[in-house]
Amino acid sequence: MKKKTAITWSIIVAVPLLFIIYKSVKFQNIYDEIYYDSRGATGEIFSRRSTLGNIKGISGTRTTGGHDYSNSIVTERYETKYLPSTMNSLSISNDDKTISIYNSYNINYNIIICLESDYNPKRKLLKKGIYFIDSRQEGIIDNPKKVKSLIDKYHISKEQLDYWYELGMTRTLLEDWCSVYPSRFSPEKLGHVKIETQWADYK
Repeated sequence: MKKKTAITWSIIVAVPLLFIIYKSVKFQNIYDEIYYDSRGATGEIFSRRSTLGNIKGISGTRTTGGHDYSNSIVTERYETKYLPSTMNSLSISNDDKTISIYNSYNINYNIIICLESDYNPKRKLLKKGIYFIDSRQEGIIDNPKKVKSLIDKYHISKEQLDYWYELGMTRTLLEDWCSVYPSRFSPEKLGHVKIETQWADYK
């Protein structure tokens, strides 16, 4: 009897311990938390919404390929009134392989600059890029040479790009994430993640 009781207590203690170890191995940075939490809400059984949905001012939409929910893409988008006054938009999309974070700003009435951050959970890699939207004719402009040309044309400095990125990613999304999720990380301590920045070599 005592032996059975000891085994039972060992199991009770071991299960949460194994869960903690599992999370520490699987979630190596703050973007892992967002990615896997969102995927858990967009798998084959839609039993809940992503924790991102608990952030005030965020609304979500889901698109799927027919009835194949495992290939679904969920986009969580901030309502404009909950964003900093200088920001045009901020959204987070999650598909089966990556999570993409977009924040945009108006350059003028026709031109919008978008900062896109794509996180690959397998590679633990966050790639920060830029593209423009021209409402007059060209649509999306993401060719690196054309992007750099527009950066120069509108006199946008690396410091300005860094500021826009920090405002959208760090000071808005990641701070909001940590307010609704029991994160082991913070906007200042992201965890184990490699970051590549398109504008790192801009002059």
